[in-house]
Amino acid sequence: MKQKLVLLSPSKWDDSNDVFFMDLYRNHIDAKSVLALCCTMATETYHHWRVFTQGTEGVCIEFERVPLSRDLDSRPDLKTGAVEYLLIDELRTHGAGGIERLPFVKRRGYRDEREWRIIAKSRDQTKEFLDVPIDLAWINRVILNPWTPPSLGDNLRSIMKSIPGCSKLKIESSSLTNSKAWKAAGLSLVETPIN
Repeated sequence: MKQKLVLLSPSKWDDSNDVFFMDLYRNHIDAKSVLALCCTMATETYHHWRVFTQGTEGVCIEFERVPLSRDLDSRPDLKTGAVEYLLIDELRTHGAGGIERLPFVKRRGYRDEREWRIIAKSRDQTKEFLDVPIDLAWINRVILNPWTPPSLGDNLRSIMKSIPGCSKLKIESSSLTNSKAWKAAGLSLVETPIN
């Protein structure tokens, strides 16, 4: 395990408005590259699994945001922040400091993402990616895709825990789409108590 986050060029993002804003920001600050990693501050949602993964692919890595943010913000080439979701009229009246906020604004229709971004800029080099070292202690848990077959999940757990420094990593299968506790609670609603 490389113990790194990877920031990528936003050029291939689905939202061309977002790509435009990142290019506008890059041009305004006269940088050769602006790279990003998009995270969420939301708890696990069906939306995230369906939009950001395909089939059984993907995992969710839950971080302790405060130490992660503190470390990243201490680096001069990196900036972190929550995305603000605006209507067009709100964007027009955004006011001073608008350019520095461009990487952290999106249209209101994306607000369910509750996005938190890591942005890197390079004034002298064109880059397609940037590896950012992290401390594994900042990982709370890894959640496997809800459609991962149990046998594959067991194999993934074994592989991840065999990586140096990851033996105590909390790795869970998502129960979002198949929860025993949820089903039991539903059953309790229809069961008649015996007197």
